Amino acid sequence: MKFIQIKKLLLFFIPLTVITYLVIDNYYTIITKNQLEIIKNGAANDLNSKGILINDMYKYLAKDIDIIDWEYKKDFALDLEPNKDKLEAFFLHLANLQTTYDQVRFIDTLGNEIVRVDFDSINAAKVTDFKKLQNKSDRYYFKNAQKLEKDDIYFSNIDLNMEYGKIEIPYNPVLRVAKKVYTTDGNWNGVLIINYFMDNLFHKLSTQSNLEYASFELRTAEGFNLVSEDTHKNFKHITSSSDSLALYNTNQEFWNEIQKNPVGNYASKDVIYLYKKLKIDSNSTKSSHYKDNTSFLLIHKIDLKKIHASQFIYAIYKWGSFIIILVLILFVLLGIQYYNHKLHVQNKTLRGNNEELEGLKNKLQKTLRIKLDELKLTEKKFYSIFNNAGIGITLIDLAGKPVFTNKKLIDVLGYSEEELKQMTFSDFTHPDDLETDLILFNKLINRDISSYNIEKRYICKDTSVIWGDLSVSLLLNKENEIINIIGAVSDITERKEAQRETKNLKKIIHSLNYIASVLKIDSTENISEVNESVNLVKYIEKQSEDILNANKAREELLTNLEHKNTELNNYAHIVSHDLKSPLRSIYTLLNWIQEEPENTLTEESNMYAQLILENLEKMESLITGILSYSSIDDDKMSEYEINTHDLVNEIVKLILVPKSIEIKIDQNLPVVNGNKHRILQVFQNLIQNAIKSFTNETGKIEVGVKEMPDFWEFYVKDNGKGIEEKYFKKIFELFQSIDESETKSGIGLSIVKKVIHFYKGKIWVKSEVAKGTTFYFTLPKISNK
Repeated sequence: MKFIQIKKLLLFFIPLTVITYLVIDNYYTIITKNQLEIIKNGAANDLNSKGILINDMYKYLAKDIDIIDWEYKKDFALDLEPNKDKLEAFFLHLANLQTTYDQVRFIDTLGNEIVRVDFDSINAAKVTDFKKLQNKSDRYYFKNAQKLEKDDIYFSNIDLNMEYGKIEIPYNPVLRVAKKVYTTDGNWNGVLIINYFMDNLFHKLSTQSNLEYASFELRTAEGFNLVSEDTHKNFKHITSSSDSLALYNTNQEFWNEIQKNPVGNYASKDVIYLYKKLKIDSNSTKSSHYKDNTSFLLIHKIDLKKIHASQFIYAIYKWGSFIIILVLILFVLLGIQYYNHKLHVQNKTLRGNNEELEGLKNKLQKTLRIKLDELKLTEKKFYSIFNNAGIGITLIDLAGKPVFTNKKLIDVLGYSEEELKQMTFSDFTHPDDLETDLILFNKLINRDISSYNIEKRYICKDTSVIWGDLSVSLLLNKENEIINIIGAVSDITERKEAQRETKNLKKIIHSLNYIASVLKIDSTENISEVNESVNLVKYIEKQSEDILNANKAREELLTNLEHKNTELNNYAHIVSHDLKSPLRSIYTLLNWIQEEPENTLTEESNMYAQLILENLEKMESLITGILSYSSIDDDKMSEYEINTHDLVNEIVKLILVPKSIEIKIDQNLPVVNGNKHRILQVFQNLIQNAIKSFTNETGKIEVGVKEMPDFWEFYVKDNGKGIEEKYFKKIFELFQSIDESETKSGIGLSIVKKVIHFYKGKIWVKSEVAKGTTFYFTLPKISNK
C-alpha cells in the first residue's frame, strides 16, 4: 500500500496509545473508587434508617405504657387491690391488639406477679395460670422500677427472658418497659410491665437493607453483641457471663475511635467499619416521663476482599476497551493517510481547472451584483407607488402624533412632514368631529376594536376645511403588540359638495311642488294684485336657473370622477408591467446561475440568492393582487350567466390541491349573472385560503349554497386551524394577514370583499380556533348591474 507512511503513523500512534491507556486506567480507577463510596454512603444511610427504627420502637413503647397507665387509673385506681378478673380481661384485650408484646404483667409492691398474659407457640394471648405466677422481687428490672418517681417510665436492658431463674430456651430476647401505678389517694400499689418481643425488630434490622458487601451489627453501649452475622456471638455476655467478646477486647483501636466520635468510620486492612452511636432519651422518644437514657452501637462491616474480588471484571473491561480503542485508532490513522492520498491526487486535477472556475465565479458575481442593483431600483419603484398613492396614508403613534406621512396627505393638508410630526391629529381635526374620532381612537389602542372608519373634516394649513373618508387600523408586531396606527384618508370633499347640491336640489323641487300647488288654485279665486303675479314668475325663473346650474355641476363632478378612476386603473396596469418585467429578468437569471453544473457560489451567496428569489415571488404576488384589486370595478367588463358549479370544478383542477385534502362541491350550485373573472377570484381566493389553513396532514373543504328569496347564500367551509374572533374584521382589510408568513400579500380577502360589494352582496365569517372556518357570501338571483 503506497499511501502508508510508517514514520508518520508511529509518530501519532504511540502518543495516542499512551494517552488512551492513561485515560482508560483513570476512568476505571474512578469507577472502583466511586463504587466503594456508593457502598459506604449506602451503609451510612442504612445505619440512619435502622436508628430511626429502633428509636420509633422506644417511642411507641413509651406511648403505650402511658396509655395503659391512663386506662388503669380510669378503671382500677379506686381499688386498693385491683379486681383480678377485670385486670386479666384488660391485659388479654391489650395483648391481642399488640402482638409484639411477649408478656403484659401487673406486679404488686412485694414483687409478686398478680396478673400475667403470655403468648404461646401459636401466637395467641392467654392468661397465665395462678400456680405459674412467680415472685420477681430479686430481678433487676423490678428493683429499678421501684425507684421510679410518680409517672416516670423505666426501660430495661435488652436481655434474654428468664423463667424460674433460668434463661428461657430457645433464647427469647426482650425489652421491658415499666411504670408504677397508684390509687386515687396517691398510694403505690404495683408496677405495670410490658415484655416487648425483640425478635421481630432484630429480623427487620438484619434484613431491611441487605447490602451486598456489608454486614450489620447491633451492640450495647458496652460493646456486647445483640445482633450480628455470627449468631453464636449474640448475647454471649449473658449466656457465658464473659466479656471476652466485648468490642473493647476484640478491637481496641476501633473501640477508642468510637469513644472519640459518636459517628464515623474506621478502616483496617480488609474491613471498613461505619458506625453510629444511638442515644435513646426523652427527646428522641418525645416523652417527658422517661428521665433516664440508654445507648446502642450501630455498625456496618464492609468487606474489602469481596469488593476487590467483584472488581476483577473491571480489569477485563479495561484491557478489552483499551485493545478495541487501539485498533480503532490504527484504522482511523490509516484512513486519514488514505484520505490524504486521495485528496492529493484530486488536488492535482482541481488545480488545473481552478483558474477557469475562478474566472467564471467572478463573472457570475459581477452579474449578480448588477441584478441586485436592478432589484434595489425595483424596490424603490415599488416604494414610490405607495408613497405616491391616490389616497393619503399616515403612521400614528399611541399619542396620536404622525410619525410618517405620504406625499398625498401632505399635499391635501398643506403641512410639511416635519410640521406634522410636531402635531397630533387633534390639531388638524375639525372641532365638531374631534370627540367622535378620539372615542374611537381610544377604543382602538385599548384593543376594544381592531379598526374603524368615519367621515370627518380636516383643517388645512390655509384654514380651509376639507372632508375625508378615514380608515384606521393597528400595525402589530409578532408578539401582537401595537407598533403604530395606520390611517388611510380619501379626499371626499367633492362627494360631500355633490351631496350638498343634491340636498339643495331636493329643497328646490320641494319649492316647485309648492308653487305648482299654488297654481292649481280653483279658477273661481281671484289674483288681486299684478305685482304678486310678476314676483311669482321671477321666483320660478330663479329656481329653474338654480336647477340647471346644479345639474351642470353634478354632471361635471361625475365626469371628473370617471376620468380619475380610468386614470387610476391605467396607472395600475402600467405600474404592474413596469415592475413585473425586471422582476422576471432577475428571477430567470438567478435560476440560471443556481442550475449551472459548475456553480461555485459560496454557501452564503447561495443563501442570499434564495432570499432574493423568495422576495421576488412575494413582490410579484403583491403586484398581481394590487392589479386585481384595482380592476374589480371596471365597468367595461361584460356581464353574463355563469354556472358556478362548473366554475368551481374548473378552479379545483387548476390550483394545487394536496392529496390529503378532500374538496366536496355541492351539485346544486346555481347559475348567476356576473363577470367570470370577478366571480372566479371570489371562489379561488376562498378555496386557496382554506387549503392554507390546514396544519396537519388531512383536511376537508366543502363548497355549498343555500337558496334565499332574493339571493343565493354561498359558503366555503374547512376544518382547519380556525381564526380568532378578534381578527374577523382585520382579515378583509387591504394588506392585512393574521399569519406571520412572508409569502402572503394580505390582498386575497380584500379582493373577495370588493367583488361581493360590487354585486351588492354581503360577506362574513364564522370560525372557531382548532375546529375550522366558514366564509359566507351572497349574490343576487338577478344581477343589479
